[in-house]
Amino acid sequence: MPETSLLSNPHSLIRERRDDRFAVAALSATAGYVDAVGFLMLVGLFPAHVTGEIVGLTTALTAGHPISHPGRLAVIPVFVLALFVAAIVTRSRRNAGRSSRRALLRLMTLAMGLCAATGCWQALHVPLGPSWMLGLRECSMVAAMAFQNAFMRDALTNACPTTVMTGNLTQFVFELVELVVVRFGWDRTETTQARSVTRSRFSLVASALGSFVAGAVLGGYFTGIAGAFGMIVPMLASLVLAKRLARDTR
Repeated sequence: MPETSLLSNPHSLIRERRDDRFAVAALSATAGYVDAVGFLMLVGLFPAHVTGEIVGLTTALTAGHPISHPGRLAVIPVFVLALFVAAIVTRSRRNAGRSSRRALLRLMTLAMGLCAATGCWQALHVPLGPSWMLGLRECSMVAAMAFQNAFMRDALTNACPTTVMTGNLTQFVFELVELVVVRFGWDRTETTQARSVTRSRFSLVASALGSFVAGAVLGGYFTGIAGAFGMIVPMLASLVLAKRLARDTR
């Protein structure tokens, strides 16, 4: 018997569980928010899409393009180091017979809180501050997204991504086509169960995309109002998610 989530599309790796939808939406909104803050306050950096930084850095190094500030060279090492920390925490929790989900969310919350604290050393309407503060802000935001990716790997393995949205947009279009085909009866072989799974996956991916965009809008808005202190918003969101996980696991 095949997995029910793969009935309508055997190439899909998304296997939704109903209780994952809130976490996916919250984390997607967080990633969109952090990306907006990074773009506005870190000279175009997207903390949730660090793989793009590899292209930017290699281009700068090989083609002689200037780097916005030297701290950008630390993005990939910081991301990898944060993943090392997350892997060690995950393994130690697993060996103790406990879930690592709340611990990873705490690390993520701590990193975002550190970023928010950098607002104490920069006036709200000053675009750039001291180089050490920019470096600390950059490292904390990149680390927060690394911990989020680690959380997805450990807790929501088969859900859709919550940081990089390219795959979600692709999945969204394919699921939309599936829905249209089913709606107009162009594929008579579709079973009722397969149609239900298609609608469920479509809803999950759509919520991730919508939440990411909403988070980016809020991130841009609150950054303009509160600067780095605006990072308190996604920090609170991760705390709410951790509290929800604690309640669900009782």
